[in-house]
Amino acid sequence: MNKRKISRKKGGPSMEDVIVTYSVPHRDPFGFLIALFIAVTGLNAGSYLASFIFACQGKREFLPLAKFSGLVVLFLWAVAPILLLLDIGQPLRFWHLFVYFDPRSPLAWGTLILSAYPFLASLYLYHLFREDLERARHWGFIGLPVALGSHAFAGFVLSFAQARILWSFSLTPVFFLLTAGLSGLALTVIYDAARYYLFLRRSPGAQARERVIFRHLGEALYLLIFANLGLILFYLVKVGISPDLFQHVLTLTTAGKIGPADFFLPLVLGLIAPLALLIIPPTARRPWAQSLASGCILWGNFSLGNFLLTAAQKLPLV
Repeated sequence: MNKRKISRKKGGPSMEDVIVTYSVPHRDPFGFLIALFIAVTGLNAGSYLASFIFACQGKREFLPLAKFSGLVVLFLWAVAPILLLLDIGQPLRFWHLFVYFDPRSPLAWGTLILSAYPFLASLYLYHLFREDLERARHWGFIGLPVALGSHAFAGFVLSFAQARILWSFSLTPVFFLLTAGLSGLALTVIYDAARYYLFLRRSPGAQARERVIFRHLGEALYLLIFANLGLILFYLVKVGISPDLFQHVLTLTTAGKIGPADFFLPLVLGLIAPLALLIIPPTARRPWAQSLASGCILWGNFSLGNFLLTAAQKLPLV
């Protein structure tokens, strides 16, 4: 809100000063590139977690899944920094975060985590692709907190924005970690389904062993979906018990700035429908059904994250 004093010219009807009050619109601090960056880092952290879990199994049938998730980590870390640098206003000044380090700033710690993660992940992946599983598990365990922190720090940054009602929630980093693990596992299921139908179809014995793996992957998927739905329920309870927040959301909905479909469509198609595919007996053990459910999960997680980011910026500051 700005004020400007305007003086009328002599000879006019009055010499009194007129105060003009006007609002200057500002663009949202976080746009689509940040939403995409958060989705990419979440998929990256989830893929690292999935790869580490598969490597810890100590069985060779899990090794292709561990290696695939490791390749995803390498590819996404080539993409994520570019998205972040494209979004900030002066990308050539990112090095200031290292030189002028402030230990009170979550962004400063996030910069250190993002810088350390590729180094530790490279050590883990080097030993993984050499099939030295003992050293791979050692370096994977060291890099795991950094990998998860590379995505959770985005949730911490949002939770520090106390003026944004939808972000100032202590479980926001936990929500980010759950969606990361779910996305990483879902991408692995899609890869394994493609491998099952394209490369293992001529080997019934290999397909039988792979179906056992699909059973474990499906169980892990629906457990993570249940946890994710529980966390979303906490968010909805928070909206319901806060009269001001409920009124703001209702105003935005009636004004057409956000619609019920923006939230309920990703919730239904991205979490509830995949959960049904993973639980109903005719589709629960089918690789194609698990692959379809995983594709819906990836889309739903990105849509819900984008909704959380954009809807919070449309609400009035508190």
